[in-house]
Amino acid sequence: MPLEFAGSAAGAWIAGARSSTAQPEDHPTAASQLPGAFEAYARLFHPAVDFDGRPVRWSAIAASRSARLHPAAQFANLAAVDESGFALAEDAWEGDPPRADGLPMTDLAALVDVIAGHTGAAPVYLALWTGYAFAAGENDGAKVALSASEREDVLTLGDGGYQDYWVFSGTLEDLREPVWAESERSRERRAPDLAWPEDRSWFVSTELYEDSTLIGGSAELIATVVSAATGHDAGFEALAVEPSTRLDEFGDTVNVLPEPPIALEGGELDG
Repeated sequence: MPLEFAGSAAGAWIAGARSSTAQPEDHPTAASQLPGAFEAYARLFHPAVDFDGRPVRWSAIAASRSARLHPAAQFANLAAVDESGFALAEDAWEGDPPRADGLPMTDLAALVDVIAGHTGAAPVYLALWTGYAFAAGENDGAKVALSASEREDVLTLGDGGYQDYWVFSGTLEDLREPVWAESERSRERRAPDLAWPEDRSWFVSTELYEDSTLIGGSAELIATVVSAATGHDAGFEALAVEPSTRLDEFGDTVNVLPEPPIALEGGELDG
């Protein structure tokens, strides 16, 4: 079935399910980002990019710096590279941080291949942030063009507009290969910010501009996700996380965040 506009009603349950599992602390956790109490959770780490444009896994970067990849790892701590690509230490990994445009398409396809073995053929919902022009069908060759009334039908899950979504329905194949617009001049492909099946048995979430993706589901599904992430040729990198795993910049208590070099007179950097 082709992608169709589903409207906010399809995701109206999410806000209540999130609040019922929210943690009392004022920092994000796996449970507070995903709706409902799933049996298990995993975190997928978006690859960084070396100076030749090739993807690099967090585990490889950690090994190069004697750091440790763990469920609550933060990229800046692990690589000694800030979100702008600025080196924070002499032994900083040489490359750029993960891109801020969601889970890469190859990683998404590999994840959906795993999910496909643990879900039925029911419709899948894909939610896109309303800040993307292509999500409203404004690009050439748009797969779904929203009417004026549909553009007003927004799923709002937070303040500030950064958790405002348009919700679409499709299939696992649409999730595996989400093409939002296609023309002779361009092809708009991007992972949705949120995705879940009609029976809500699993849920995938990428917070806007974040460098990792969370998935919640059955213990069997998450065990398969983590198992599929092992090996040199794995299609994505993932670790199991607890519902209480802290996901903000203070969550990484294993790898110390280096202090940024101090600017000296003349514009040179100390260290």
